[in-house]
Amino acid sequence: MIRRFLPLAAGLLASGLGFWVTLNWIPGFIMSRAMDQMESRGAAANSVTHVPPVTEASRTVVRPSPDILYSICPYDLSQGPLLIQARWPRSGGYASISLYDSRTNNIFTLSDRDTGRAPVIWLDQPGAAPVPDGAIAVRSPTETGLVLYRRIVEDPSMVPAANAERRSFMCDGQ
Repeated sequence: MIRRFLPLAAGLLASGLGFWVTLNWIPGFIMSRAMDQMESRGAAANSVTHVPPVTEASRTVVRPSPDILYSICPYDLSQGPLLIQARWPRSGGYASISLYDSRTNNIFTLSDRDTGRAPVIWLDQPGAAPVPDGAIAVRSPTETGLVLYRRIVEDPSMVPAANAERRSFMCDGQ
């Protein structure tokens, strides 16, 4: 009788282990690889890297979109909180700031459609420093992660102006 249940028990154990690995190990591994890749390309913790406009030869992002300008800021809160600032588009288009923890979870997203004023975001870990006046408090569940600024440019002639606007995106360690 017990021999009949051994394959079932082994299957349940393998399923449970696979489920745990999928939810707990793989996201951290993926983000770790992405952060290592960014670091090898010169992106430093708590500083912004403005990625060149995407072309058909670009492959740092899976299926990159040529009408989106990207800026990235890997963060490390062990060095203190991070003050994130950007300027929203003045001439149409769309921009957003998304924050991801070290397990690829999106912990916060804000776009120019959500708020009319230029965003000031205070990123820190739970129970940390007080938030400056006027800043949006975001608490990261992990010490490290990634801030991604995206600026959509619908008209190719607007790329220089959009590129200048996105260069106002800043991540400053405090």
